Amino acid sequence: MCNAEEETLIHVLWECPAANDLWGDDASYVKKWTRSEVDFLELWEQLRCRLNKNQLEEVAVMLRKVWLKRNEWIFEKRWDCPRNSFIATRVALQEFQEVQAQAHQSWQKKAQQLLETWEKPERGFVKVNWNASLDVKRKRMEIGIIIRDEEGEALVAECDIKNNVVNAAVAESLALRKAADLCSDLNIQKAIFEGDAKEIVEAVLSEEEAVFDFSSIIDDVKFHFRKYDTLVYSIC
Repeated sequence: MCNAEEETLIHVLWECPAANDLWGDDASYVKKWTRSEVDFLELWEQLRCRLNKNQLEEVAVMLRKVWLKRNEWIFEKRWDCPRNSFIATRVALQEFQEVQAQAHQSWQKKAQQLLETWEKPERGFVKVNWNASLDVKRKRMEIGIIIRDEEGEALVAECDIKNNVVNAAVAESLALRKAADLCSDLNIQKAIFEGDAKEIVEAVLSEEEAVFDFSSIIDDVKFHFRKYDTLVYSIC
C-alpha cells in the first residue's frame, strides 16, 4: 500500500504506515506496541499472550479489515477514517457474539432436553446415540456420535464431516454407518443404537430389500448388526 517495502503479509497487516493509521488510533488495543515482529505467526503469538479473549477477537476482525482496505486502496483508491473502522468492527463483533450466544443457549436447551429423556441401556450394553446435520447449500454434512455405558458415563465421542451430500436421509444413514463402524473398530458387541431418524431405523429393521438412494448404506449397516447383539430404535 505504501510502495516503500516488499509487500509481505506482516508488512501489509502490521508494519505498513497505512496500517499503522489503524493500529495507532486511540481506540486500538495495540496503539503503543512496537512493530518488530519477524512474521505473522510471531505477531499472532504476541497477540494471544498479551490480549484477553474479547480484545483478541476484535484485533482478528481488524486484521481482516486491514487486508480488505488494502484491496479497496489498490482497486478503488479509497481509504476510510480509522475510527470508523473500529466503530464498525465493534458493532459487527457485538452482533456476531449475540447471535453466537443465542445459538449456544438454544443448543444447551436442546442438549438438556435430550439428557432428560435419555434412558440408560440394560446391563451389559452400551447405548450409541448418533445424529447428522446437513447444509444443503454447501453440500456438507456433520456427524455426531456418543457412546455411553449402563451408568450413563460417556465412553467415546466422535465428530466427522462429509462433503457432497445433499439428501437428509443419506446423511442420517451415513451417520448410522459411521456409528456402526466405530463400534466395530472398538469391538463393542452389545449395543443399543438410538437416533431420531425414523425412516432410517425402519429401513434397517425391515426384512424387505431396501430401495432407496441410501440402500447400499443400509445394507452395510445390516451386515454389521447381524454380527453382533444389537438393537436399533428411533426417538421422536
